[in-house]
Amino acid sequence: MKYTHIIWDWNGTLLNDISSSLQSVNDMLEMREKPPIDIDFYRECIGVPIVKFYERVFDLENDDYNLIIKQYNEGYLRYLEGCGLTDGAREAIAFFAEKGIKQAVVSSSNNEQLLLNMTKYGVREKFDAVLGSGDFFAGSKIERAVDYLEKSGAEKGHVLVVGDLEHDAEMAAELGADCVLLTSGHEHISRLNKTGAKLIDNLHELIAVVEDAQRQKTDFVQHE
Repeated sequence: MKYTHIIWDWNGTLLNDISSSLQSVNDMLEMREKPPIDIDFYRECIGVPIVKFYERVFDLENDDYNLIIKQYNEGYLRYLEGCGLTDGAREAIAFFAEKGIKQAVVSSSNNEQLLLNMTKYGVREKFDAVLGSGDFFAGSKIERAVDYLEKSGAEKGHVLVVGDLEHDAEMAAELGADCVLLTSGHEHISRLNKTGAKLIDNLHELIAVVEDAQRQKTDFVQHE
């Protein structure tokens, strides 16, 4: 295969948790007697670092940001019980595992919480590395991804990033990797279109896209 390493995002990519996030945010807005937001507005506002989202949706000048993060995470975990893996996630993970491709999850989620969820959904053992954040503030993932690839000996041109955010495309560019973004995740498709990454509607499409790239010897994103 063209790829020796695949870096996955978790939230919104392998885990279909958009409803959990939106419901938790709307609960917090209700606590503050503010109107709810819909999924389109959520997807237009979300980003990395997550504080940019809260600046648009909440009044951070008069609200405790640390409290917002705490309340969000409590609500998110409650609603997460009703969520599952993204359609096609198990099949895609199994496909790459059978090919002997090393897979890593690099996420803005808290690492302890991330490991618990991956174990809960029965996919932890398929991954060479799980690299979450040391806190709950959803910052940049790039440094962790760079460090992982340097230690693993991966070569440019043989790495694929699969995510659902502009930040995942930024990470891919920093790594010199190809990038595929999922349109059913957390970020609005109008923003994903600007990245130049290959877009797919579900992870069932990913296998076909990778196999086609292998046959055609083409990249999804041309890096300078």
